[in-house]
Amino acid sequence: MSKVENVNNGSVWLSNNFCYLQEAQAVLAINSSNEFDDKNLSNITLDKYTVAPWGADNALPQRVLAKMDQAEIVGSNANFNWQVAFGLGPKLVKLVRNPNNNRVVDYWELDEGQEFDWFETNDISLFLMETLTDLSYFANAFPILVFDKKFQKIQAIRNREAAYSRWGVNAKSGAIERMLYSSQWGTSGVDDITPYRVIDEYNAIADVRYFMAKREKSVCYPVFMPSPGRPYYSYPSWYSIFRSGWFDQVASIPSLKRAILKYKLGVKYIIYISPKFFEEAEKTEGIDRNDKKAQKQLRDKLVEQINETLAGEDNAGKSIVSIKNIIPTGNSVTEEKLISIETIKNDISSEYLDDYETGANVISYAMGVHPSLIGAVPGKNSNSLSGSNIREIFLMKQALSFPMIDRALRPFNIIRKINEWDKDVRIVVPEYIFTTLDQNKSGKQESTNAISQ
Repeated sequence: MSKVENVNNGSVWLSNNFCYLQEAQAVLAINSSNEFDDKNLSNITLDKYTVAPWGADNALPQRVLAKMDQAEIVGSNANFNWQVAFGLGPKLVKLVRNPNNNRVVDYWELDEGQEFDWFETNDISLFLMETLTDLSYFANAFPILVFDKKFQKIQAIRNREAAYSRWGVNAKSGAIERMLYSSQWGTSGVDDITPYRVIDEYNAIADVRYFMAKREKSVCYPVFMPSPGRPYYSYPSWYSIFRSGWFDQVASIPSLKRAILKYKLGVKYIIYISPKFFEEAEKTEGIDRNDKKAQKQLRDKLVEQINETLAGEDNAGKSIVSIKNIIPTGNSVTEEKLISIETIKNDISSEYLDDYETGANVISYAMGVHPSLIGAVPGKNSNSLSGSNIREIFLMKQALSFPMIDRALRPFNIIRKINEWDKDVRIVVPEYIFTTLDQNKSGKQESTNAISQ
């Protein structure tokens, strides 16, 4: 919603997640309850395929992308994560070994030969960018190995966008059989599916040779970051920002503040509603999670009750009680607030600056990005770290990126063996090591401990 609308029973919807209670002079922040559910979902039958849905409505990647457009800090962090992993970009090298013990002591870049021609033709730099982006955004990537016309070598490698990829499974066993690619996933109708057979990453060489013998034109090599409890699609841990409500709070503050200033709305309270409140309320009321109409009625009923409680002379002195869960933790307990009420003591602008700063830092923490690495900590209390501290944090971030780079480079093991490349030819990703000016005038040097496959 781009303007104030849907005036009803003394409430005004400022956006999809914020409602202004006119009489009570309160802002109600309502977060989505189940749009990011991805467990215990029923498979979908589509044409001749059985599809494992990615998210409750099989459009979780599309929802993630739409949400990332609403908060600049999320997209910036996600891009930073893949850019750190990308380092100086992929290089084709040949290992140099010690003749006495066969240990690798160095490497040099290749600029000729069949391996170099293949590397250049396939634009491996772009391939790696696309794969790391999908791993950063979705923790899943879908590279395609394309065979030559004689079905003897791997002619090309391509990345199929994760947002438009789904797993086709066996209707009885649930085992993954195909990758189904379509530009229409996330829309009401899907009729342009391109299927790819899927190889087992634990038996990749044998599977590639098997499908070559079967004259398959190409196969999908699954690349993903481990995600406990999810058999089909991995789930980045930072998606917790959507479930917890922090994302909705940060994304809505700019538009909410703009609406408050534009329409000169007085605000005495901010009331935050946790997604878990609606989950429990839906269970109590017996509402199906796919019944959007019943969910809207439940939300409107809550808005009306809160407005009646806080507003009017008859209710002067009344207060709405914060609702919370008590969770046992060892010898004590912690509180999880389902509804929390904050009284605005100062100007609404300063209140929201504090909320935005807190939310931005929580999001950065969840995404594994120290705010000082990508600029400055948002908010009026932002501080910058010293150059030495930032350098050490960046080095730790690079080290933590190694698993993602390892997964992205994994398909090249198969390519090297199937195409019979020299055993010492590798695709590696060197990285910058930032140092002090007394050691290097540029303040940076290239690492020699590149990741190799």
